[in-house]
Amino acid sequence: MLNVEPGRFLILGHRGASAHARENTLEAFALAAEQGADGVELDVRRTADDALVVHHDAVLADAGPIVAMTLAELKEVAPHVPTLPEAMKACRGLIVNVEIKNWVADPDFDPHERVARATAAWLDAHGWESHAVASSFNPQTIDVVRSGWPRLATAQLLGRAMVPIEELAEVAGRGHQGVNPNYESIKNVADLVLAARAHDLWVMPWTVDDPGAIRNLAESGATGVFTNNPAAAREALAS
Repeated sequence: MLNVEPGRFLILGHRGASAHARENTLEAFALAAEQGADGVELDVRRTADDALVVHHDAVLADAGPIVAMTLAELKEVAPHVPTLPEAMKACRGLIVNVEIKNWVADPDFDPHERVARATAAWLDAHGWESHAVASSFNPQTIDVVRSGWPRLATAQLLGRAMVPIEELAEVAGRGHQGVNPNYESIKNVADLVLAARAHDLWVMPWTVDDPGAIRNLAESGATGVFTNNPAAAREALAS
């Protein structure tokens, strides 16, 4: 289980250092580490032959749905897209928030949660239980991880239309460790952090690049932040 040092504020590169490198690539993950990030966030999907690959969108703009291609076909048209093992190797030594993509409107929607199970099993088998978090917007997806792989930390992603403070009791009741809310949906950071602590939940908002907002999160006791620019975030905290 992920064990965050009390008082430590985590900077996680959103899809790597995506302000300066192509998102969700090995280069973006390596650059995030160079910029002083404590970790990164990345997105996992599946190919037609059930390979786990790291990409945000379900559909490649000029090649179609990822789920309609085998891994070999995907590598042919988009060699920059890493597999999950390739990405995790590049992130060794970092905390990694693995967002499992599984939304009903996407072409790769999977009600049987194959990606969740395969991702959790891979992380558990490869010793990532103390450095990885599984998250998803789909509650069922992270519930599957929580029930099947209790050594892995799990967090509920909350969308822009949700009121984070109203979701805490339900998320905690399902046994998860954190909430990752959209920053713009938070009315008062300090109040949210205080309420989350009462439920033993961490708060790591996405996606924040404004230096003042990052300082406010740190000063209010949030566990961390997802940012496109880890270097600027580190500078903001030092100023």
